[in-house]
Formats: sequence, structure tokens, C-alpha cells
Amino acid sequence: MPRMAHFPRRDYSGPPRRQPVAPAPAAPTAWEGQAGWYDQYQGQGGADLYQSVLLPAVLKRLATKKGQRVLDVGSGQGVLGRALAHLGVDAVGVEASPSLVAAAQGRAGAHERYVLGDARALSELLPGQAFDHACALMVLQDLDPVAPVMAGVARLLMPGGKFVFALTHPCFRQPKRSSWGWDEDRRQQYRRIDGYLSPYQTRIATHPGAAPGTPEAALQTISTHRPLSVYLEACGAAGLGVVGCEELCNPRRGTKGHRFAAEDLAAKEIPLFLVLTAVRLR
Repeated sequence: MPRMAHFPRRDYSGPPRRQPVAPAPAAPTAWEGQAGWYDQYQGQGGADLYQSVLLPAVLKRLATKKGQRVLDVGSGQGVLGRALAHLGVDAVGVEASPSLVAAAQGRAGAHERYVLGDARALSELLPGQAFDHACALMVLQDLDPVAPVMAGVARLLMPGGKFVFALTHPCFRQPKRSSWGWDEDRRQQYRRIDGYLSPYQTRIATHPGAAPGTPEAALQTISTHRPLSVYLEACGAAGLGVVGCEELCNPRRGTKGHRFAAEDLAAKEIPLFLVLTAVRLR
């Protein structure tokens, strides 16, 4: 039997396929490095603090109606967007972390849409769009500067539309410059404030309760402290008039020791979260 001639093997698969390049974060403060942990922490409906305190306060202030459109600034993995969608509201979220946008889209229903982008350039990101209301849930302290955010929200809001934003209380919860203290003579817990009027930025642990040595314990982000006047002035400059203010306390309590009554009283008297409601005036 004659030997078969040997021909070089041809590769018909074509050029190698390029792996898709993941989008870059849209802002330097994006929680891209924390996205996996944060998505797991919030889950479908939000962590305990969100469900018991923050979400109810924001939704109450928004007072949306079915069929309205709401802009969710710094939407994360979509906790607030899902809550709005459940009420029959069309929610459009803007988020700087590609992984969190993907997580939000993976859970999104028909009334939700999420866009990768910088919250400081909202009108350029969503040209020609209009919204009945807007919200920002625990995100403004992570954005700098904040004035472009307010201006972008105002441009996208319809006249009379509300902008409801919740943040860590700038008067009582300055990162690394505020803490709880104990007065032994008075048997009283107090809040210590080591600075207020000067704006500053600092790195903080994203998950301060994580066990030492775990990957979660190494996660950090940049937090910006501003006095309350900066937020109010930014609203006014953007044509947003503040019409509502709610100060929220942390419901979490420690174990019942001999200081529990004093700690409980202080926790009920000193708010750590602030919710402001502004409306577009012009």
C-alpha cells in the first residue's frame, strides 16, 4: 500500500479570539475593588441597616407614584432601584463600578436600567433625559467634588422634582475624627468631635467589622468630609431648594452590660445619618 503524502496541517480556526476587555471604572472612587464583597453584603433587598432605616426614610421622602421615572445616583448593585421598581417606578441607576453595574443588571427587572458612568457628569451621560425625582443613597460622601453632582441632578430633574439624598451625618460622624466616649463621673456616653468645619479626605475601612487578616478587612475606600454648609450651598447654586431634613439614629446596640442604659440613650439622641430633600426651583 503506497504511503500517503504528508501535507502540513492547516489551522482553519482563524485568528485567535480576543478576550473581552472589562470596562474601566468610571471614577477613581468607584467601589470596583469592593464590588464582590459589597454585592454579597447587600444581597437582593439590602443589608439590615438599609432595610430598617435608610431605605424606608428615602422612599418615604421620595413619595413616588407608579409610572414615574427616578434617577438613582451611585446606584451600586441596585438595592434602591429594585425597591423603586417594586413600587412600579422606572429606575435608572448610574454607577461608576463596572462590576456593580453588572451585578445590578443581573438582578434587574423590567423597570430597572443601569448605566456605567461618573455621577459628576450626569447631564452628559444621560443627554435629553428627564426624571420626576432623583436620589442618592449613602454615596455623596464618596464623591468629590459634590457641586457637579448637584448641578447634573438639577438639569435632569423636571421642575418641582425632588432630590432625596442620604449620607453619614456630617456633624456627628466625621471619619477618623469622631467617636463615642464614656464619662465615668457622669456615667454618661457622649460623642467626641475632633473637627468639623475643615473639609478633608481620608482612607477608611469599607468593612470595619471584618475579622483581622481576612480579605474583607483589607478593603478601603476614600471618604470625604464636608460641613453641612457645603451640601446646602451646592444645592442652592444648582437651583435646588432644601425643603426637608430627617436625622436618623443607628438602631444597632451592643450587648447589655452595665453601661447599656447610657449607651442606649446616647444612641437615640445623637443621629449618625442625615436625609435631605431638595426640589428643583427653576
